[in-house]
Amino acid sequence: MRKFKVGIVGCGTIGTALAGALVKGLRTRADLVGVCEKNPEKARELCARIGRKLPVLPLEALVKKCDFVIEAAHPDVAAKVATLALKNDKYVLIMSVGGLLEFPFQKLIDKTYGRLYCPSGAIAGIDALLAAQVDRLRRVRLVTTKPPRALLGAPYFKTHKFPKFRNGAIKKLVFRGSALEASQAFPQNINVAAILSLAGLGPKRTEVEIWATRFARVNSHEILIEGDFGKIRTLTQNFPAPQNPKTSYLAILSAVATLRKAFTTLRLGT
Repeated sequence: MRKFKVGIVGCGTIGTALAGALVKGLRTRADLVGVCEKNPEKARELCARIGRKLPVLPLEALVKKCDFVIEAAHPDVAAKVATLALKNDKYVLIMSVGGLLEFPFQKLIDKTYGRLYCPSGAIAGIDALLAAQVDRLRRVRLVTTKPPRALLGAPYFKTHKFPKFRNGAIKKLVFRGSALEASQAFPQNINVAAILSLAGLGPKRTEVEIWATRFARVNSHEILIEGDFGKIRTLTQNFPAPQNPKTSYLAILSAVATLRKAFTTLRLGT
């Protein structure tokens, strides 16, 4: 039985959660051998939470040391991590999928013995979308609704007003555009649009709406898919991760499930 040497890039909420999963539930199949993190305090916190002392390495050294690299940092580094891992024939899991939308990874995939994993994240329906895409696919639309605090800090609000509710309004449309535009405007909020676009019609043809709602306690994602097969409509309502309101808890669980799938011979679903 092969045991993977795993490294994590990014020691925030997701990186720490995945480190915990690796040293507990996945320890028979994986060995966490190091992390890459520019903030030493975050690296120390991760090690304290999992009860293990790990080397903090530069990205190139981490990739060389590992069989499997996990990116849990930021869309700005996702393409760099994927490129370095695949060029060295390593397996790589990318959490910040929005960072891959303008990255020509298909040419790199054709030349590598590595593998690129992108978890479904906080939505349902990716398996069905992949199946629908085999034949003619006409429309993919995502409507995301979040509490305002989950949108704080997005680059979009450098040029647009942050949503305010007037005259008793409960919901307010914040953004309407393509998945590519949404990922650029909300790089840490809308990874679901990125994975949806990669599985379906592409970043420019996938439609996205983002709504803020005054009383929401969950992140809601409604997906509409239309094609020759018929129609699919899914609704996912996610609690935020306890340590980070910008991250849905299901996104973390999805990554753990993807790792399980990568480390074992059993493959369920499309």
